[in-house]
Amino acid sequence: MIYTAIILLIAFSGACMIRLIRGPSLLDRVAAADAVGTMMIGVLALLGLLFERAIFLDIALVYAMLLFADTLIIVKYIEFREVA
Repeated sequence: MIYTAIILLIAFSGACMIRLIRGPSLLDRVAAADAVGTMMIGVLALLGLLFERAIFLDIALVYAMLLFADTLIIVKYIEFREVA
């Protein structure tokens, strides 16, 4: 069951990568990148369950925090056209 979920998440990430590359607007690309990141967090969590190692969950949490900060920075740039 876990293997199936991991394979599906990776397949859906591939579909989002197509949207990331071919997206018509910058907001589409940001949404696709966020979706890919969220799916990779799910893959890391499932790998933690599969291998029974808590370090995968720690890495997933750190990655989630970085993904959130990255999304905020990109949205701020889109809104004001400057980061600082």
